[in-house]
Amino acid sequence: MEKIITNNPTGYPEIRNIFNRYTKEFICKKDLFDLGMRLSHKLTGRGYQPFWKGLYYNFKDQTTPCIFFNTINLGKNPWTIYFETTLPRLGKTPKAFYDFAVKQLAKENCKEIIAISQCAYDMQIEYLKQEYPEYMDVIKPKMKVQLPPQEPLIKGYSEKKLPKDKIVFTIVGADFFRKGGKELLQVFDELIPQNPQLQLNIVSSMKYGDYATHTTVTDYDNALDIIAKFPNHIKLYNSLPNTEVLDLLKNTHVGLLPTWADSFGYSVLESQATGCPVITTDIRALPEVNNNDIGWVISVPKKENGNALIDNQAKKKRFSHILYENLSLTILDIINNPDSIKLKSINTLNAIKLRYEVSLPQG
Repeated sequence: MEKIITNNPTGYPEIRNIFNRYTKEFICKKDLFDLGMRLSHKLTGRGYQPFWKGLYYNFKDQTTPCIFFNTINLGKNPWTIYFETTLPRLGKTPKAFYDFAVKQLAKENCKEIIAISQCAYDMQIEYLKQEYPEYMDVIKPKMKVQLPPQEPLIKGYSEKKLPKDKIVFTIVGADFFRKGGKELLQVFDELIPQNPQLQLNIVSSMKYGDYATHTTVTDYDNALDIIAKFPNHIKLYNSLPNTEVLDLLKNTHVGLLPTWADSFGYSVLESQATGCPVITTDIRALPEVNNNDIGWVISVPKKENGNALIDNQAKKKRFSHILYENLSLTILDIINNPDSIKLKSINTLNAIKLRYEVSLPQG
């Protein structure tokens, strides 16, 4: 079996986009930049830094093929790169580093540059047009789009074990507030007293203070108060193994990702694969995997590139209000039209099956 070098064998994007796609032997080889990150962490106490994760150079092995996610190879190895936003991804470093990294994308040993969404592809093309037009003719022919593969996890709607006296919703994600958790809990706080059939599962470490929402400990405390207020209707799981998350989704009517900011939204695919139609916003890549035939889509203020329009406090407040209002309307519609759940569940399973058939590997 052909061996392939990678640099992050436990990374979730790597698992979803690379290891689940290729039938090859992956070997993890640390490099110059991994050493730099370790030394930086020891000296400064800082963890993940884009610069150290965005580049790779192995002095000892310059021949074995490589496949990376968001990481640019500086060596002579033939290599492929998957990405979610734009490349290079080096954080706040001098432009000279970006110049050098882009040159690596243009070299002959860079074989494929794979966007995990059409949104990412379009963002990269626009970035090259603006910053590096001289490399466009060399880099663009290497680029293509491949959505993350997602195998159907049930054969049909009849396999789902759904309680008849409840409508079960589930949201999954560590950054709870960035995923729309604050607005979601506000909606359930209002609706549960008049609609006791509502059930909400939360699988999250309840992180706050993320780059999109800038939520605080007060928001965290308010969220916990609402959860404690409805112990028979809202269940919080701080952490679950992935197998248990999937089992939870198989017993869920509706998945949730009413997010403020996500480059893709892998939990949408897992929900759909278990027959859960999903409520999402329409930012970034989400319209590529969700629509109103197979789920529910909330239109929110966006920039041309698909990112949410949340650049200042006033815009964040407007975004939050629009999200809350439309979440409320959507969940009320589901309560009043519960038959729509089964119809969308069947449609979303069919969509997953079709999508999976065209996302399998070429090698």
